[in-house]
Amino acid sequence: MWIYLNNRIVHEEQASISVFDRGFLYGEGVFETVRIYDHHPVWLERHLARLTHSCQQIHLTVPSPERNWAKVFQTVIDKNQLDHAAIRLTLSRGQGPAPPDACADPTIVLFPRSLPHVTPSQRRNGVPITITTIRKPSPLSYPTQAKTLNYVNNLLAKQEAATRGAFEGLLLTVDGHLAECSMSNIFFIRNKTLHTPSLACGALPGITRGVVLEVAPPLGLHPQEGRYTPEFLDDADECFVTSSGIGILPVEKIDGRPFPKQAAHSWVDMLQIQYNRLLREQSR
Repeated sequence: MWIYLNNRIVHEEQASISVFDRGFLYGEGVFETVRIYDHHPVWLERHLARLTHSCQQIHLTVPSPERNWAKVFQTVIDKNQLDHAAIRLTLSRGQGPAPPDACADPTIVLFPRSLPHVTPSQRRNGVPITITTIRKPSPLSYPTQAKTLNYVNNLLAKQEAATRGAFEGLLLTVDGHLAECSMSNIFFIRNKTLHTPSLACGALPGITRGVVLEVAPPLGLHPQEGRYTPEFLDDADECFVTSSGIGILPVEKIDGRPFPKQAAHSWVDMLQIQYNRLLREQSR
């Protein structure tokens, strides 16, 4: 594996950072996972815009706008001969001083990753998810809109879901409203209305989430972001989760509660078709 590390391309055996890096010591950093489709990064500009926003929220110096990110990504893609995969971009404060002092020398790392394993059956019929005991931190005490290196909360939710035989773990807010899944955003459909938790609930502004909200109206779905209790899911016709890695993935059931209208020619099926079309366009 070839890795981009601070303006160099090195083999994984030579890729190392200082033990004094503040990303390692304190989780002071942000990251993005960009989908690679047909040898090209997709929705890269959206990922970079979110990276900038994440940096601003934790007072991290935004990399110079002169950096040609598209070229950097393509170099990693070409060097590793990637067709359908992902690349993780990690940016930490480096060995610089603590805020509010400026950080002039951040650590920047890009490396390839495999896409999450989803079987054809799961892609077609959906996956089970579960509501976890792990709660989403309040936006008043934690920058939930930033995709930071402080990811333990999400990992604990993912681990809890796995012990229950679920593909994903659904997190609630501290006051009991739907927020997001451990590694994805969640949507559900009721009577031609596409519902998803508001960003005010602590949901991360997912790139695929944003794409879905844009493509839904032309299909006849009316997007609505709001605050929902778990009971609101009881009357949902369909449900699905989204992320850059999995795209749009239907949910078969939540804690045993099925979504019987999820079948061929469903709303989720139409959204998947539209999303895949956009993926192909992005790769060109």
